[in-house]
Amino acid sequence: MCIGHSFYLPDREPAIMAAGSILEDEFWDSIIYFLTLSDKIDGKWTIMKTKDGSRYVMAKENMKRTESNENTLEGADFHNVTEIEEEDASTLRTDDNKDLSILTYEFHILYSQSYSVPVLYFNVHMQNGKLVSLEEIWNMVPDVHKDRLSQERWTFVSQQEHPLLGLPFYHLHPCHTADLMKNTPTLTDKRQYIISWLSAVGPVVGLHLPLEYGKHSAS
Repeated sequence: MCIGHSFYLPDREPAIMAAGSILEDEFWDSIIYFLTLSDKIDGKWTIMKTKDGSRYVMAKENMKRTESNENTLEGADFHNVTEIEEEDASTLRTDDNKDLSILTYEFHILYSQSYSVPVLYFNVHMQNGKLVSLEEIWNMVPDVHKDRLSQERWTFVSQQEHPLLGLPFYHLHPCHTADLMKNTPTLTDKRQYIISWLSAVGPVVGLHLPLEYGKHSAS
């Protein structure tokens, strides 16, 4: 069973690191490597600081969806939106005249001291500013993850207070992250940890890294 995780434990290394986990210094080394690639590829990610000096990594991304039912997000088809003209911000039209509404995703990457792994926090807002509900977030999870979602719904994707901002955010719980990452055969350089991790967990909540990240990591 997953338990809560802390972001405020004293600055010390654990005596034993679980396979697939990462030290905080290694985490930030991997973040810097990831941001260096981001500057070259898409420029979306940046380090943010709170008033007390705490740091997290943030990206915002607009997605457009084709809705078969305007009252639900289930089965929605999502596409990245790089530019949205002001007059088309609330509704876009495709050649087949289907309505496309815009969702704004905000992703945060933090480090969990309890699990010694990164954690992905996120929120999704509609064009009218309304936060997409947790039930709708669950509906948006790709079919390949539905079985796990049905068994571990509240410890898979859930909502809690952002540990640094004190605001409600959704998050992917980190209790299985170390198991996931220890089975990543290509992870021989800890600098590539964040790229490998995001590539694995991001698609669960609509975050897809461009293929260029993998190409740069392999070179």
